[in-house]
Amino acid sequence: MAKYYDVWYEDFTEDIEFYRTLAERAGSPVMELMCGTGRIMIPLADAGFEVTGVDLSSAMLDRLSAKVELIGGRVERNIEIVEGDVRSFRLDKRYRLAIVPFNSFLHLTNRKDQIDALENVSGHLEKDGVMALSVFNPRFDRPENLLRHRGTKVTSKGEIISKFEAQTFDMSHMTTTVHFFYDISRQDKEFRRVTTTMTLKLMTHHEMLELLDHCGFAVQATYGDYSFSPFRKSSELMAFVARKL
Repeated sequence: MAKYYDVWYEDFTEDIEFYRTLAERAGSPVMELMCGTGRIMIPLADAGFEVTGVDLSSAMLDRLSAKVELIGGRVERNIEIVEGDVRSFRLDKRYRLAIVPFNSFLHLTNRKDQIDALENVSGHLEKDGVMALSVFNPRFDRPENLLRHRGTKVTSKGEIISKFEAQTFDMSHMTTTVHFFYDISRQDKEFRRVTTTMTLKLMTHHEMLELLDHCGFAVQATYGDYSFSPFRKSSELMAFVARKL
């Protein structure tokens, strides 16, 4: 999925100002967990913040490293890249702000992994440090196995890529599995399809509050969008801002 991640998400910028505002309030240094290819890290570094990105995917980090090297300047100076597991990585540095954006936390599909991750993040925060974590507000009325077309894009290499997805639910474990299909064509090559699957945990507002409290975080606010609007039951996302106790 790393090869096509930026194709689909490089234009998604609506959460960047949200995290930049939190960074302005908290100050450097900032740590992004499950940072991927740096969609948020790079703008934060460009704004002058020291940012450490941690991710388990070497493929994602390779793309991040290439982008940072290409940009150079203060972006390259302000970014540190660490390949590691959010549940167990260890750094000597302590941070004013930790962010876990864009549903990344939901890749942790059992409570032990969630607790291990949050306690590890807490251990890397300064006293009274802040963590911001955003996940989607689950809906249970979506039809299963319905193939949805999510859009078509043309890459700089002339590839025409159409993205489709289908979703299934396992309510006994409160998870959803999403199947992605990328149909790729260009005039000088044969058509091909790339498929990948991910399983995400379904977390309710109450469950997230209880989990954060259990792991030593005091939730200061829950927002329902990236404009700092209060969370409501009908909100599409839950953005938690919590302080380490």
